[in-house]
Amino acid sequence: MGKKDIKGQKTINYSPGPGINVRLRGKKLANGKISLYLDYYVGYTKSEANMIKTKRKIEYLKIYLFEPPKSPEERQKNRENLELAQNIRNKRESERLHNPEGFISPQKKKVNFFDFCQNYEDNYKKGDLRMIKGAIRLFKEHTGEEYLKPKQIDAKIVSSFKDYLLLKFKGETPYSYFARFKKILRAAVDDGLFTTSPAEGVTCPKPDGLSKAILMPEEVVKMSQTECGNPEIKRAFLFSLMTGLRYDDVSKLKFKHIQNGQVWRLQGKTDKRVYIDLNERALKLVGHFGKPEENIFNLPSLSSCLRTLKTWTKAAGITKNITWHSARHSVGTILLMNGSDIITVKNVLGHTKLEHTQKYTHVVDELKKKAVQGLPEIDVD
Repeated sequence: MGKKDIKGQKTINYSPGPGINVRLRGKKLANGKISLYLDYYVGYTKSEANMIKTKRKIEYLKIYLFEPPKSPEERQKNRENLELAQNIRNKRESERLHNPEGFISPQKKKVNFFDFCQNYEDNYKKGDLRMIKGAIRLFKEHTGEEYLKPKQIDAKIVSSFKDYLLLKFKGETPYSYFARFKKILRAAVDDGLFTTSPAEGVTCPKPDGLSKAILMPEEVVKMSQTECGNPEIKRAFLFSLMTGLRYDDVSKLKFKHIQNGQVWRLQGKTDKRVYIDLNERALKLVGHFGKPEENIFNLPSLSSCLRTLKTWTKAAGITKNITWHSARHSVGTILLMNGSDIITVKNVLGHTKLEHTQKYTHVVDELKKKAVQGLPEIDVD
């Protein structure tokens, strides 16, 4: 066991010797304990100056050693934890030896795919977590199983899951769930459960245009003039209609995110930072400023908000199937109808790609066609 400095931090190497891709190391913490972690060698890159830069990955095991152990019990605990960590290191090393050759390690072959899904869900940090959870739940519902080995997940079962989604849902919902499921499978490839994704070559059709109902300016006015069962939901939804922010972003919006008449926010779904100018109506919806870390809107769960939203839109005399995401689609459409250029709309909505914004242009074109077709018939000599 040797000691050396890595990036200025004292580390302890528990797996010395050449030719090791995964090393067990320890870092001494302020509380005196040693935190064990795995240090992966994942190759290297060369700069234009021909300088070699080693690529590494760290996995913290959340396993700790007493340093120094002060009793027989602590020494025994150290031996047990170190043995456990070494076993994990050996498994990871085996996985790395198998995967480059297109093989699945023996340990990964026995993994329950649903256990992997649960771990993926528990560690997922992006704003579409609800859809990730839904995709896992629906796949389990479709298979009717609680335990599936990786070898049981093939193109056939993935394709049948896609068909199941298309039968169960309408609009963009099947595509959205299937896209998240493919994302999970790609993560499983990275983790060594598969050599290639079982979803490779399996596609789920995406409907053209926007499936969510869109509110026109006069309908937005109706909504603002109609009483809502929960004033906080009304205030937040109208704010979304002013800014295009998603439910996830609005529900977490704090007073510190409003600066100089702008919303300054990192979007949960895309991790893209957006700056949105607020007009007088939007600032009025914000209300009196509280403490920087306070939420601007105190909202219940999304499902509760959607139930209230359904009742509210019905009371306003609107028969469209309005969801919270309809506010975002409405903003994109109305901005284009009022002459905003597509780049401006892209920046307001925080889209990562222009193609996501272009779907709004198709909706505007359809609305124009309907407007022309709705002109009264006249006799022409």
